[in-house]
Amino acid sequence: MWRRISLVFAGLTLTACAASTPNTRPFIAGAGREVLTAAEIVAARVTDVYQAVTQLRPEFLRRRPAAMPYTPSTIANVIVYVDEMPFGSMEALRYIPLDRVRLIRYVRPNEANLKYGGSHPGGAIIVTTLKPR
Repeated sequence: MWRRISLVFAGLTLTACAASTPNTRPFIAGAGREVLTAAEIVAARVTDVYQAVTQLRPEFLRRRPAAMPYTPSTIANVIVYVDEMPFGSMEALRYIPLDRVRLIRYVRPNEANLKYGGSHPGGAIIVTTLKPR
């Protein structure tokens, strides 16, 4: 009997806690410092994707392999993908239309190597664009 009452009380408590903390941010899988949204880009009033990344998430471009000590020569370039297709080096970000960007996500080197194959010593920047209607 006490066990049932305890379970009901625990269930009601969890339900009340979940209902009292509304989430005002839209859910984006893996959001945080690894993701740059279109809303953040618009608010920054930048002119191109490269400028958006350098101003809002400069660490995307400064990643390096964890095993290497930091020196200017150990900074590894990231590889840019647009809609999961290879697009070029970080300089290629300048040629992506800013108004078409939905999301920019940084992928760590190990994950990039597994997902895209090859060598991604600096990781990868994945740009997801708006799909044409």
